[in-house]
Amino acid sequence: MLYESHDELVKKNRQGLFFAPMKSFESIEADLRERKAGWWDRVVQAIPELADLASTPQPVKYHAEGNVANHTRLAVEACPPDCDSDLLWASLLHDVGKPLTTKDEGERVTAHGHHTVGADIGERILKRVQMKQERRELIVWAIRHHTFHLSWNLTAPEQASRRHKRFVADPRFPFLLELLRVDSLASRGHPRGMAAYELYSKLREMVIAEEEKTKAK
Repeated sequence: MLYESHDELVKKNRQGLFFAPMKSFESIEADLRERKAGWWDRVVQAIPELADLASTPQPVKYHAEGNVANHTRLAVEACPPDCDSDLLWASLLHDVGKPLTTKDEGERVTAHGHHTVGADIGERILKRVQMKQERRELIVWAIRHHTFHLSWNLTAPEQASRRHKRFVADPRFPFLLELLRVDSLASRGHPRGMAAYELYSKLREMVIAEEEKTKAK
């Protein structure tokens, strides 16, 4: 089953329970950080694209926590109390593309391309809540690249190519690493646990050390 288009989801939710006047990103951000009782429902009311996360399944082998809404809540809750506000938004929106890309074939559930679709949806959401462009660009970049480790599929830092190292050297990469950390923590029962986060943290350290050594010559 392929889920509904972005426009159909928003139209449907605006016609029903989840319609609400547009809230500022500051008020949504406060809910994400403080996480007081009812915070998730308030955020979903403010951002109707999130409503269908609750009916979007995930493969049990990698997500014992259940549907995408459960996973997303856990990712936001894994953010440290004093974290960068951009991490809260990236955690909230990193899987927003899954309702449009998920195929449930019984024994197999896939969401190929959800990072690309999610980046486009995330950008529209962040524009709608009037977030400044500089912040928006970083968050959307992280959403677009949050599955990088799945395509690279490295098992040791030493396997990284020059292309991999150039990406890891990007000054935005530590932010992407933090998103990978909370995403991994929210993926309950995943057979690889925190292995990807640990591997790419070591690779980042290795790349920075190599750069500093080169500069010292």
